[in-house]
Amino acid sequence: MDKIMLGNRIIIALGSNTNPKQNMEAACGAVELLLPGIRWSDAVYTAPEACVNPSFFLNRVGIAYTSLSATELIRHFKQIERALGRVSESKHLGIIPMDIDLLQWNDDLLKPDDLQRSYIKAGISQLSEQRV
Repeated sequence: MDKIMLGNRIIIALGSNTNPKQNMEAACGAVELLLPGIRWSDAVYTAPEACVNPSFFLNRVGIAYTSLSATELIRHFKQIERALGRVSESKHLGIIPMDIDLLQWNDDLLKPDDLQRSYIKAGISQLSEQRV
């Protein structure tokens, strides 16, 4: 299939350190409504990086194709985050009910530092091996 038929290829990352299992399940469900056919890596727990809260994060990577713009996607992701309790003050307190980041848009690396994290690399590798 060519890119025109599939739309824009994206890589996203989800993370939560507050009610992580429930919030991850809810966020994945909401993202699946927005991005039918998204493929998910396994969810993994990681130690917090540069976060005042010592709670472990549950993280997951997704790869999808969409006709939505990057701006539209990010707007939807922020709505999902807010619906799960994310407020502007929560990051400063290290309370992250849900964080959804658009890491890559087609060939554009939007968050190159995040793409170097070991759990992100492992998730992308897992999804690449699953390719049909």
